[in-house]
Amino acid sequence: MACSLVCSFWSASSRYHLFQNACTIHVHRRNFQEFCELLAGQRLNAYIGRLHLESHIIDEECDGRPDETFQFNEHLKCLSGLPHLKYLHLDYHHDSILPEFLAAFTQNFASITDLEFTSMHFNSFTQFVQVVDSLPLLRRVTLDDVSFYDCRSDSDSDNSDILEENIPRPTYTPTALTDVVASCNYEATVPVLWWLLSQPLIRRLAISIDQRYREEHTVLLSNALNTLGPRLEHLILKDADNSHLPDLSHTTGLHTFQITGIQCLQTSTSVDLEWVPMLLSQLHSPGVQRIVFVVDLRDRAGLDLLDWPRIRNILAGLSSLQHVQFFLSAHKKWAMKAIAEHLLPRVYALQVEQLVGRYRYSLSLFDH
Repeated sequence: MACSLVCSFWSASSRYHLFQNACTIHVHRRNFQEFCELLAGQRLNAYIGRLHLESHIIDEECDGRPDETFQFNEHLKCLSGLPHLKYLHLDYHHDSILPEFLAAFTQNFASITDLEFTSMHFNSFTQFVQVVDSLPLLRRVTLDDVSFYDCRSDSDSDNSDILEENIPRPTYTPTALTDVVASCNYEATVPVLWWLLSQPLIRRLAISIDQRYREEHTVLLSNALNTLGPRLEHLILKDADNSHLPDLSHTTGLHTFQITGIQCLQTSTSVDLEWVPMLLSQLHSPGVQRIVFVVDLRDRAGLDLLDWPRIRNILAGLSSLQHVQFFLSAHKKWAMKAIAEHLLPRVYALQVEQLVGRYRYSLSLFDH
C-alpha cells in the first residue's frame, strides 16, 4: 500500500502485487453497489485477483430503511470485466441456485484457478459438477459446510444405506483439478469422494471426518484412499479418533501429511489421543518429507496427553523426513522448548508456530 503512494510510476506495479495476490476484496450486501461502481470505472479491474463474496438472505433494517440483500443468483452477472481473477470465495447462500448462477461462472469467471464455497446449498451434486466443469483453469476446490439437496436424508432414517454397493455411480468428466478440501457432513462427502475417483490429477486432499458418523465416514474414506492413495502427495485428516482410523496403507506417494483436530484440552482424564501415533504408524510412504500437527491447546498440561515416546520413535523411523511442524492455538513460546525436548534426538528440522485462523484447516499450510 505504501509503495502505491510514492508516485504514479509505481502505481501500476503496486496495484498488481496488492490486488492480485496479497489482498482479498470482501464484497457483501452493504458495499456491493460501491464495488460495482468501482468495476465500472475500469481502474482496478485488471489487477483484482481475489474476491470473497458474502450473501445474506436476511431482512433487516439499516439506517431506517430495508437493507438490500446481495443475491448470488441475481448479482454474480454484474461482476464482469475481471480478466485476472484467480480466487473466488462464495460465502453463505441458502437460496435455490438458479441457471443465472451457472451462467455467471461461464461468462465472468473463466480465469479462476481457486474456488471456495462456504455454507452453500446446491440443488444437486450435478449442479456443483456443472460449475466445476465450466471453469477450464480450475485447480483447487474448497467445500466448507456445503450440502447437496439430493444427498440429504431424513433425520429418522438409517444413513448406513448410503454406502450400499448397488447405488449406481455417475460417470464424471475428468478435470484439471489437483487440490480438494472437503469439510462437509457425511452425506455431502459421499458424492464428493466418488467424484474424486474420476479425477486423475488429484494430488492434494483434505478431509474432515463427520463426528456423528465416524464409522461410515472412515470406511468411505478408506475405500477412496485405496484408489486415490498412490497419486496423493499431500494429505490432511481431521477429527479421527481411537476407534475410527482410515486406512493409509495405499498412500505411498505422500510428501506431506497433516493431522488436524488434536484436542489437547485437558478437560477430562478420559481424553485419549492414542489415535495420533496410531495414525502416524500407518504411514508407508518412502518419500514423506513433512509431518504437520495442528493442536488445540488450552493449557500447558494438555501436551502431556500425547504419547511422546511413541511419536518420537515413529518420526525417527521415517528416513526421508525433513520437517516437523506444530501449529498451536496457544502457548507457542512455552511449547517451543517443551516439544523440542520431547522429540530429542532428531535429524529433521522442528518448527513450532501459532495457529492462524486461515491455516486451521487448509491446504494453504502446504505452501506456508
